Amino acid sequence: MNNVMRKALVALFVAVPAIASVEASPVAVDVPAVQPVPARCGVTDLNEFAAFIAGKPTPAEFRAFYSCVSLVLPGDITTLEMRYDNSRYHAKLDQHGRIVGGSFR
Repeated sequence: MNNVMRKALVALFVAVPAIASVEASPVAVDVPAVQPVPARCGVTDLNEFAAFIAGKPTPAEFRAFYSCVSLVLPGDITTLEMRYDNSRYHAKLDQHGRIVGGSFR
């Protein structure tokens, strides 16, 4: 093997593990031990919400007005988790598909 080829192979055998160890090393970043949990939004003014439901909104109107509240329509499949922040509304619909009532669960 000639001298140039030998130097190229030695450089390759030295460089590849060095590059791999640099890429695999963790980056030191100051990360707080406890990450903040994003707050769920829910309905806080129940009187305003009741007045809105009394107007018989469509599901699209409900989602536009209360975009952060999960709307569950009849026949939708959901989990059984309890939400005490009024963030999931199980709606009752009339024959025209408008929301006429329901409950938070």
